[in-house]
Amino acid sequence: MKRNVVIAIIFLFVSFAFSACAPVAPNDQTPEDSNIAQNGASTETSTPEFFNDIGKTLSELKNEHPEGEFIVSLDGFPDSAAACFGKQGAEYIYFFFGGQSGDFEKAMNEYEEQIECAGFITTANILFTDMEDDMSFQDFFSLIGVDDYEYLSGEDTKTAEGWLRFMYSGMEVMVNTNEAAAGGGWDITGAERVKSNAPVSIVNLEILNTNQDLAETVMFD
Repeated sequence: MKRNVVIAIIFLFVSFAFSACAPVAPNDQTPEDSNIAQNGASTETSTPEFFNDIGKTLSELKNEHPEGEFIVSLDGFPDSAAACFGKQGAEYIYFFFGGQSGDFEKAMNEYEEQIECAGFITTANILFTDMEDDMSFQDFFSLIGVDDYEYLSGEDTKTAEGWLRFMYSGMEVMVNTNEAAAGGGWDITGAERVKSNAPVSIVNLEILNTNQDLAETVMFD
């Protein structure tokens, strides 16, 4: 009898020791979430380092990147040009505000101390570094952890036909899935595919709206 009691006590002690050493997941995590956190996996691809520049003023970016210049980009949005700063041919450029007309450069110069980087114009594979060269919508959105998106098509979205719009990391993303035409412009393919070199914009809408309000006070003078 005594021998059985001793064995039981030893068993309980060993069980307690193992449970004390086991990692405990935070209260708001499931065991699966805990495993993801430990292994470094995520439902979204990691955001590029240049995201740290969102919210910096144009003046700050000019000081940090003296080689940069004012750029009007025709990529990134289906129905407007973008006032940007950066280096021609770079993997990404800083985006501040957009429009179809007006003196963009005047607004950039007059408000360089106030307007902030609202996002970037880049390509799909720079923004989503883990993507393959040519992906179906299903595979692409599964990779980046996005469930809700809009594929723009039809007469009501003629200038935006073939573009994708969705939210990612709290910002709005636009992706052009059309093919570049030989004579300029875009050929609408209708294929539900995302190419790695597809033009992309990602924008903090709150910063964009503030920039836009400032720019429009002078860009049409």
